[in-house]
Amino acid sequence: MKKVLYSDMSSLGSLVDSFMADTSFHDEVKKSTFYKFWPKIAGKKFENSSEISGFMSKNGKNILLVSCKSSVVTSELTMFKNQILEKSNTFANPLGIKIDDINFSHKSWKNANNSNQERLILDENPYKEKLEGFDPDRVEIDKSEIESIKKNIEKNKALDSAQRERLLNAIIYDLKVQKFLRKS
Repeated sequence: MKKVLYSDMSSLGSLVDSFMADTSFHDEVKKSTFYKFWPKIAGKKFENSSEISGFMSKNGKNILLVSCKSSVVTSELTMFKNQILEKSNTFANPLGIKIDDINFSHKSWKNANNSNQERLILDENPYKEKLEGFDPDRVEIDKSEIESIKKNIEKNKALDSAQRERLLNAIIYDLKVQKFLRKS
């Protein structure tokens, strides 16, 4: 496998691409990472009354599907659709995801809660059988590599410091998983 020099990365999307290139869950991990930013995108008022239920492609456009708790929430979010679309792309574009439109619907709320449970399980441990014995504290990542990744993340001014820290931790964890799987 080709050694990845994270210090040579120019964007977060290429960083994620480079260390996920040899896995089968490349796109799903990007989407899963994006899903975690929904509360920040929706804001405090809507974080518990709306959630991403998936993506759909229609006529060559990538559409973000958002389930809403009620028709009132659907209406309010629809009024701010352009701002939410712009904010969504701020988080999605560095991951290599382009969102052309958003579809808000209260009709899919019940189904979204069920799929959200499945997504939470996927986010927690997508390859449970392959990660038997995995302990992130026992997998070492080169300090210079971490510093280089951190510098690249710091360039992303669309995220606040807490989001950048969470993103760094997620990338470090994913690197540890990848290293563990290569050794297994």
